[in-house]
Amino acid sequence: MKLLRKSFFGDQASLYLRAAKGYSSDHMHTMKATFSDRAGLASVPLAVAYGAVPLGAAAARYLGNAAAVSALMPWLLLAGIGAILSMHRSTPRSASQKGFLFKTTLFMLMVVGLFIYSSDVIVAQLPILPYFREMAPLVFLLFCGLWASTCGLPDRGDFQRFGALLGVLCIIDLVAEGVLYQAVPTVRWLGNADMLAGLLLVSVCASLKPGGNEGGAHEPDQGRTLWRVLTLLGLMACLSRTGLFAAAWVILCFGRGQIRYRVLTSLLCVVLMAVTFFLPSTASDSVRYIDYWLWVETLRLYAETPSLVFTGFALNAPLPVQFPVSMAPIWKAATGSAASFGAYLVQIPSFWLRLTLAWGIGAPLVLLTVLFVLLFRRLTRMGAGLTAALFAQGMTTPLLFDPTMAVAISLGFILALSNLTPAANEKKQALERSPEPTPAKPENTPDPVDEWNFKPL
Repeated sequence: MKLLRKSFFGDQASLYLRAAKGYSSDHMHTMKATFSDRAGLASVPLAVAYGAVPLGAAAARYLGNAAAVSALMPWLLLAGIGAILSMHRSTPRSASQKGFLFKTTLFMLMVVGLFIYSSDVIVAQLPILPYFREMAPLVFLLFCGLWASTCGLPDRGDFQRFGALLGVLCIIDLVAEGVLYQAVPTVRWLGNADMLAGLLLVSVCASLKPGGNEGGAHEPDQGRTLWRVLTLLGLMACLSRTGLFAAAWVILCFGRGQIRYRVLTSLLCVVLMAVTFFLPSTASDSVRYIDYWLWVETLRLYAETPSLVFTGFALNAPLPVQFPVSMAPIWKAATGSAASFGAYLVQIPSFWLRLTLAWGIGAPLVLLTVLFVLLFRRLTRMGAGLTAALFAQGMTTPLLFDPTMAVAISLGFILALSNLTPAANEKKQALERSPEPTPAKPENTPDPVDEWNFKPL
């Protein structure tokens, strides 16, 4: 009986050990596949926003055809790639779907048909085309949500790594243009300095140290110190007034380290912001003058017709602004269009101003209300920093109306407001969901039930 019982318990322990080993190997294989899928595709939009678009803008300016490059083209290509990937696998963890080749062929035929008949489609939709343009923020947000659900969500380390890359490019750009032109233009080789600063602000917010158990989520401190330093230096090299103001705000209130270091960094941003007012003026500074003038002119229109604050202006007609004689050449230099043609909503550089003029004061109020409700449901430093950046950068940049900035900020908000970040918590979720194998009983602790069952033997 003792030998039989010992043999039984030995076999039972070996079965438990083998089951535990099988569970561990299968679990590690699943986790590796998950991480490889996420790391391979999730950060592709960031690579386009922080690398491909600025370098493409620099190449277009070098070749002399910057105006012919569409800002939507790289994102249309990325949307097509995402659609094809979703036909193959709807989520990073789902199995491959059947009929992938057939679905892809139909999709490519549809794309070719739209390309061939694009002019006819645009002419047919011309009356409602302005409405589609003013709904661009929703379209870009939908793209980010679909990409995150199909290919995964980039983590904080991805934002910091690509922010460091763009920071280095901005530093090189500042040095090169300063040596060649003896000035610091607003529109750089890489693009508008305010928009570049907006991208770097998203990376700065992603580099903020997560607090202990923020909003019920456990997040490790991702990224490297070198990436954070390069990102901040690149942001300072942009010399964007709103960007430096937002950086000072974010670092002082939510930054890393002791308070004295945060105060010194914020003061440096404020000093650089003051220096920008004394730099020599360049031809591209007309963008800033147009922005200031449009704010003043909008206040005049609202004072004359207060009801327009709630209703907004017609989307398919020029704004009833009055161009002074001295503003006509500045408008021509900033927009490339003559002042006699009028000012349209699509030409307004400020996000908050354009949103208010198009839909009335209700639209920005609804946006801020939804944002704050989501933010206070999971209050994090990254979410608070992005809110500050959204408020400041929206004063002078298109923000969510520009595809590059919209994708970076939308992915940042999705990451900051999500309950659990993918890179930090996938392993924790998997371990919590998976049942632990029951440990084997020691040999010297016999089970009375087993003894009773063995008595007939």
